[in-house]
Amino acid sequence: MTSDTVSIGRALLLLCIACLLFISAGCAATSTTVIEEEVVTNPKPMYSYTSLMIRDFELKRELYSDSLPAAMSQRENQFAKLPGELSDHIERYIKSHRTYQNISRDGNPDTATLLLTGKFIRLGRFKISVAASLRDGISGQEVAYFRETLWDVLDTTDSLSRLGREIADFIDRIQYK
Repeated sequence: MTSDTVSIGRALLLLCIACLLFISAGCAATSTTVIEEEVVTNPKPMYSYTSLMIRDFELKRELYSDSLPAAMSQRENQFAKLPGELSDHIERYIKSHRTYQNISRDGNPDTATLLLTGKFIRLGRFKISVAASLRDGISGQEVAYFRETLWDVLDTTDSLSRLGREIADFIDRIQYK
């Protein structure tokens, strides 16, 4: 073999290895999170709120089903449970941050309570979008707004956990604004 043949063979081998690395990187089970909007319009400091009340996010049936309620499949029933599961994840992550003295899912808000509400904007096989709002417990005035999209969603359960973590991180991040 000549040195030209060996160098061409090595170059082709390196090219094949590089192509395989690029292809395998594209197949990795990753998720991309895009925080589309974060707005804080609080009239008083966020740290003055000592309680957080979490409401289940609104999920319209049209986002996951086009069948009649009586004809819902098991998969559609699982989608209907997603708002409660997301609230559970948010509650767990917020408790781990120890930002609030009281965290609840029901009850009557007072002057030191923030109310977390939200809605699913899109729910599909590869994309979940939500909009979350923090409101003053007494006046109902919006003090913070957050909109996020999770891309490359393959497993809804794992994605809800990540989404709950992102929402909890947002709430923690704005505490001193």
